[in-house]
Amino acid sequence: MALPRKRLLRKEIRQPDRFQVAMGRCLKLITAYRTQLITIGVALVVAGATAGGWYYYRAYQQSLALQDYNRGLREYSEGRYDSALNTFKRLQSRGVVEYTALTDIYIANSYMGLREPAKAVETLSGRILNDHDGFLTQVTLVGLGLAQEINGSCPDALDTMARALKLQGPLREEAMLAKARCHTELGNTPVAIDTYREYLKEFPDGRTVEIELLLMRLGAKAPKPSSP
Repeated sequence: MALPRKRLLRKEIRQPDRFQVAMGRCLKLITAYRTQLITIGVALVVAGATAGGWYYYRAYQQSLALQDYNRGLREYSEGRYDSALNTFKRLQSRGVVEYTALTDIYIANSYMGLREPAKAVETLSGRILNDHDGFLTQVTLVGLGLAQEINGSCPDALDTMARALKLQGPLREEAMLAKARCHTELGNTPVAIDTYREYLKEFPDGRTVEIELLLMRLGAKAPKPSSP
């Protein structure tokens, strides 16, 4: 049996429903805070546009940085150190963090190619090195040590190479040879001999003949033990 329909009173019909009430309240809020809402809306639009613009700007800078890096590598490999130096300095000015360490290394190497070791030392000595990044830190330290050696500062080079030898990386051989050369230059013949012998044990396929000849010459210079 169907239930009788409830009869609405005229007073109830005149009352606004919940939707109308809610909309009315919203309109009042919008009217009251119109200026603030407009400001917020504009701020959101500007923020979105800025974020989008920054994304495209960064992507553009990344693209230019990659072009500079490849161009600099080509110029450096061809021995055009002046051009490579300018290219890597331009890359450095772009401020793309991913290329910072490599850029400094190639700037220093370009100075070395131009026979300006003092500028190479200045470039690399200002680097903030992170020993946890073994590969790049060792490359930087060995480059700095070689520049110091060529610049006539073997004591500094020995300190730098000692730090490089504590790290894992591909340039341990170069660091050991530089250490031996500097000890030779400073007249520390016994230490130089020990370093070359250590090198031969660790790198038996290295510059064996050359090192053996050096050891013969150093042995002739080494002080003879006094007889009892």
